[in-house]
Amino acid sequence: MKHFITTLIFLSAVAAASAQTLKGTLKDAQTGEPLPYVNVGVVKKNIGTVSDENGKFTLPVPEGHSADTVRISMIGYATRDFIVADLASRLSSNRDIQLKEQATQLKEIVVTNRKQKEKLLGNKTESQSVTASFTSNKLGNEVGMVMRIKGSPTLLKTFSASIASDKNPEVKMRLNFYSVKKGMPDALITKENIIVTAPRSSGKLTVDLTPYNIMVEDDFFVSLEWIEDAPGRIYFSAALLATPIISRDTSQGEWKKLSIAGIGFTVDTTYWK
Repeated sequence: MKHFITTLIFLSAVAAASAQTLKGTLKDAQTGEPLPYVNVGVVKKNIGTVSDENGKFTLPVPEGHSADTVRISMIGYATRDFIVADLASRLSSNRDIQLKEQATQLKEIVVTNRKQKEKLLGNKTESQSVTASFTSNKLGNEVGMVMRIKGSPTLLKTFSASIASDKNPEVKMRLNFYSVKKGMPDALITKENIIVTAPRSSGKLTVDLTPYNIMVEDDFFVSLEWIEDAPGRIYFSAALLATPIISRDTSQGEWKKLSIAGIGFTVDTTYWK
């Protein structure tokens, strides 16, 4: 019995040594200013987080991932990849990680004198009985849907989400737009962060997209991302047998289709036919 207890204590110590928590501060390489809401995570392992408004992040990494890759990414900055073990060693002596600004190269889209038309894309439901939500309130948790355009090119003008819950946490969220590859989100197509705050009551969360000049030529994916620590949940209107919800658990995690239910997201567009 004594031998068993000694062995158990030893194994627990090994597990504790293998698991680790990465802590650091993300800063602009040129100005030294902290960078808020940067995505930090182990690639495709659903182990991730988002830096706070002061650029600080805390990422617990379970045992067995020391050889995996941590990715640090933010719109407008060059992505940095580290092996978990290497990053842990680096942070033990210096907790600052610098990111270099990187201009986003967007493909130029030429608008001709073709006829201009308006189209509201997405799931128009405002149901208060059928609902969907973030899968958790983990930092970096993201939920959205694929939008199928009617003509190319298409200009994105307004995003709306139908909120079905009351007494919502006034949490900051990031509105993201991605290209689509094989029916799943691929690469970000926005060139700057779009930060929104959840409304306290049910109704519409509406975002004017015209200042961002987002033009697409193919179907795209739109999502809301939970980027601030806050308790509680937010519920959106949903509808059965609609374009399915796609989500990922946290930053740099793996995308998954959740169900045949569709979330109440719409995008008002102008396209040229």
